[in-house]
Amino acid sequence: MIQIWRSDDRYQVAVSPPEGPYWRSTDPMTATEVLAKLSQLGCHSTDISDAVSAADPGWTLERQVSLERAPSNRVTAMASPKKLVDGRT
Repeated sequence: MIQIWRSDDRYQVAVSPPEGPYWRSTDPMTATEVLAKLSQLGCHSTDISDAVSAADPGWTLERQVSLERAPSNRVTAMASPKKLVDGRT
């Protein structure tokens, strides 16, 4: 089970089998931190999305705005390894 609840502008999280190992956040986390941690714990993306949407229906819009404000060099840095793997410059 994945449980997520809002804590001001951040989130608290608790995970238990079968969705992942027993784990609980000790401090409030940003949406990005929640996604990264739950993925790291091996939670399925559908279970993560369902839990986040249940905790905060406005999350999708907030995440979209957050991604749009991200510095463009973050996207370039993520794209660069693929170029190296493909052998293209």
